[in-house]
Amino acid sequence: MLLAVAGVVALLLPSESGDDSTPPAPVSQVDTATRACLLTSTDTDPTGTWVAMRNMARASRTNVVVQRYRLPVSGKAAVYVNTLVQLRCSRIVTTGATARSAVASRLADGHIPHVRFVVVGDQPVSGAMRLSPDSVSTSALTRAVMH
Repeated sequence: MLLAVAGVVALLLPSESGDDSTPPAPVSQVDTATRACLLTSTDTDPTGTWVAMRNMARASRTNVVVQRYRLPVSGKAAVYVNTLVQLRCSRIVTTGATARSAVASRLADGHIPHVRFVVVGDQPVSGAMRLSPDSVSTSALTRAVMH
């Protein structure tokens, strides 16, 4: 009797000999997406960078996840940039003088492989792409962040 029940259960279970050439669809695209992080010095965004980044993510043909972070008032700002790298931000966009200085300080310590920096500001930062505050738009950010 026990052998008969085991046989019925074995017939009802799906077989493992199916086609393994097609991997299952991912549950989430977050780990495979480009993660573009906005690092700001203040809560205000006079350049409209955050709105443009959200529009960029919506319009993107590839997977783009955008996140917004504000520098803490206390602490070392360059260390915070390293935290964003550890959070796997592959593109870091900054607005505000303090965020710009944090990126400049971090890049002075050396290039970070696979991370692109875009500084929205009037002054360039060595190792980062500069985007004028007057030219912030969805298309300008897409060019700066995705290419």
